[in-house]
Amino acid sequence: MSYRDTLDFLLYDWLHAERLNERERFADHSRETFDAVLDTCERIAREKYAPANRTVDLQEPHFDGEKVILPRATHEAHAAFVESGMMAAAQDYDIGGMQLPYTVQAAANSFFAMASVSIGSNMLTSGNANLLMVHGTDMQKQVFALNEFSGRWAGTMCLSEPQAGSSLSDVATRAVPDGDDFENDPLGPRYRLKGNKMWISAGDHELTENIVHIVLAKIPDADGKLIPGVKGISLFIVPKKMVEP
Repeated sequence: MSYRDTLDFLLYDWLHAERLNERERFADHSRETFDAVLDTCERIAREKYAPANRTVDLQEPHFDGEKVILPRATHEAHAAFVESGMMAAAQDYDIGGMQLPYTVQAAANSFFAMASVSIGSNMLTSGNANLLMVHGTDMQKQVFALNEFSGRWAGTMCLSEPQAGSSLSDVATRAVPDGDDFENDPLGPRYRLKGNKMWISAGDHELTENIVHIVLAKIPDADGKLIPGVKGISLFIVPKKMVEP
């Protein structure tokens, strides 16, 4: 059984994904549109990702003193993925999405992970933007999330630290208010962050105009001490390049 046969079995015989079309949000879709999405992603993965899988192992990213250099194949694969519209596939029509069921989007994206999981690391962008669409302000959605869904910008998640690893309650990165009027910034209260993060997938590159980092940090209490445990953690938007509304 081929990988596509396996996906078809999981989506249609086991999960009955076509029944989602009975819901108003997905009324424009059918098994034919789902299959068209799968066909497109399978083709891009085969043509742009799989042939470069060995290349990106041999030509590792390197820092030239000013920027991170990636193989040309990574740029081409990323461009093809963005052009397909899959970054925002499950989002509303009015922000450029397809209103595709997330189940189908996830299944389609699996082609890229199978073809070259290294190139597919930019998938964190969707998770980053989804988080902002749920918890961000209207301005943060417009400035950060929509630029990520369009593929102009990329996104990451900065969680682990050298002394903490996966124990997020032990993070020591701190965030202090940036000036007396820090709460009046149109993009949200502005803070200065200080600390160290590690294991940041796609943490720096030249694939996009900007990179939006979602950073875990703690705001000190009135005595300047960090609150122990996970309750003291907040999320901060830290763009590689500062932006204006």
